[in-house]
Amino acid sequence: MSAKGHLDAVVTDMLTASSKSAFDDEYSDILSVDGETQITWSWEVMTWSWYVICELVIAILGITGNALVIAVVFGRRSKSRSTDILVGNLAIVDFVTSILLIPHPTVNSIPNSLTGAFYCKVIEGEFLMWTTVTTSIYSLVAVSLDRFFAVVFPIQFRRFANRRLVNRIVCGIWAGSSILMVRVLFNNTTGVKVGRCVYQRQERNLEILYGIYIFVVHFALPTALMLGTQIAIARSLRREAARFMSNESTASFHNIARSRVLTLTLTVVLIYVICWAPDQIAYLSFNLGLINPNYVRSPLSRITTALAICNSSVNPIVYTLRHPQFREAVKDFFRNATKRNTPIFEDLESQLRPDKSNPPIEIQTK
Repeated sequence: MSAKGHLDAVVTDMLTASSKSAFDDEYSDILSVDGETQITWSWEVMTWSWYVICELVIAILGITGNALVIAVVFGRRSKSRSTDILVGNLAIVDFVTSILLIPHPTVNSIPNSLTGAFYCKVIEGEFLMWTTVTTSIYSLVAVSLDRFFAVVFPIQFRRFANRRLVNRIVCGIWAGSSILMVRVLFNNTTGVKVGRCVYQRQERNLEILYGIYIFVVHFALPTALMLGTQIAIARSLRREAARFMSNESTASFHNIARSRVLTLTLTVVLIYVICWAPDQIAYLSFNLGLINPNYVRSPLSRITTALAICNSSVNPIVYTLRHPQFREAVKDFFRNATKRNTPIFEDLESQLRPDKSNPPIEIQTK
């Protein structure tokens, strides 16, 4: 979800030494059988703070909005278009992430079993959350690269792009994200007689390297790729606009068609940067020892985390406000008129081209 889970785990581990004896005393009398500790599942009562309510609202918005995007995109017969496939995949990822954001009671005690270990490593350790977040980030990168090749290298894009290749890219993003986050599986485990998830602290140098690794993988690298491709697309469009300047009508439809998709993609990228920059910078600063550990439980930390998780629910809102083709597709969906075989997130040349003799770029359906 964000750096919050890892930061909380580190602080919890710092406090474990002082609270462990009290915890053991509490459970030794009521959960001891034949001298062996038999700890069972127990949960704390939910506390509906402003932050938990905020999480619930964001989760509901994300589930509803991304479910609509999934239904609209895959309800059409336009899945042979690369951008639609990638945006649909992004909506699926954000839909799963939004489900994982639903607040749930904090576990109070966990048995030392396979189920307990699975919970600590996958749920409490946030491996599943980090995997979906990483998949979402690199799905955004894939959309930016897709538009880059379609605009800057249209001939090569038409020649090599096909639905099978795009589907393989989607599968590769999911698999690659799981591999990138596999380190998270080794962060948490269940103690033999502790009855809780225990954070496995590493040497200080390794923690610093891990903090830098997360910052690069989740923020620096994808931001550089996305902004770099958008700048390259903008320059290419400017050159093409100058080339068609002599033909005013051609330049007009060309600029409108391409600039709409460019503006939409750039808006999504900038929102990603705005949402994740404070949280990622704070996490890196924490690992480098530049900020006080008390920051983890501060109101500022809660705000940056809430801002970060907003990214999973904001994209459908951007599509609705910034992209007329998506608004039309939503209307068609609710009218049960999804028979159109037109793309949603591709450029609009097919609608704006004065003469239909030169069709828009479309990937093959091999």
